[in-house]
Amino acid sequence: MAKKKDTLKDLNEFMKNQAPGSGDESKDYLSKKPTQLAEVEALKSEIKKLDNLPEGALHEDEVAKFILKAAKIHGLSSRQVLYKVCEKVLAQQDEKEGSDILLENLIVYLQHQDLILEKLR
Repeated sequence: MAKKKDTLKDLNEFMKNQAPGSGDESKDYLSKKPTQLAEVEALKSEIKKLDNLPEGALHEDEVAKFILKAAKIHGLSSRQVLYKVCEKVLAQQDEKEGSDILLENLIVYLQHQDLILEKLR
């Protein structure tokens, strides 16, 4: 019979054998207190700037109306037009963050989900 592995114990042993780097090397890795995540100042300041903008400063209403109008003219779902716009915006970014990649994958999933549902009808 095969021996059952305990991944956490294996990790604990591995961390014990690592080169000393901090003051609590003598402690088991599993018994150490978790460290705090660093605050993301850039994201916080970006969100704060958005909150400080006056209502309608980004012309969200006009963009939404344009998306609805384009969808109606071309006989498409407004969601599909929105997905396409989001794809274009994300494609034009120089540097992508993890959330951008997640958003791209979510858009692909939602586009295909809509197409599958349409085929089933």
